[in-house]
Amino acid sequence: LLYLMVFTVALVTVMSLCFPALQGEVIDRITKREWAEVPRLIAAMLAVIAVNVVGTFGQALISAFLSQNIVRRLRQDLFEKIVRLPIQYVDTHSNGDIMSRMTNDVENISMTVSQSLGNLISGVLTVVGTVAIMLWYCWQLTLVTMFTVVLTVLVTKKLSGIMRRVYRRRSQVL
Repeated sequence: LLYLMVFTVALVTVMSLCFPALQGEVIDRITKREWAEVPRLIAAMLAVIAVNVVGTFGQALISAFLSQNIVRRLRQDLFEKIVRLPIQYVDTHSNGDIMSRMTNDVENISMTVSQSLGNLISGVLTVVGTVAIMLWYCWQLTLVTMFTVVLTVLVTKKLSGIMRRVYRRRSQVL
């Protein structure tokens, strides 16, 4: 399921990257009054949109199914672990704390698999594909853009350090 999800994410990302190129080609043909190719290009755009819609729907289904399978296995494993715990552990920790930890951790993993994993893969593929297309069209503008990307990465690194501390405090409170 994970490989299938990666494939659908890649397919949707490629289709998303192809659409602007097709759109630009249609606009160029219309501007030059070369009408012969316009219907074929519009049909290609509609096909790209259709694949994108079906792929996005498939990706959502696959990630939800994958997430639920992982959650089911985790809950089974956690239950078996709790059953094997020494009685002293159960006596010294409140049932609410044990259940809260289990529920919160499993829910976080579920959210990561169902949402973040697909977004991460899509984001990486989008960046790589966009840079490749930019290099193809104009390498000079790509270099200017990369400068701003480096600045963004530096700011993000600084903010992630701050957020990490906030999330640690949140986790301790929970």
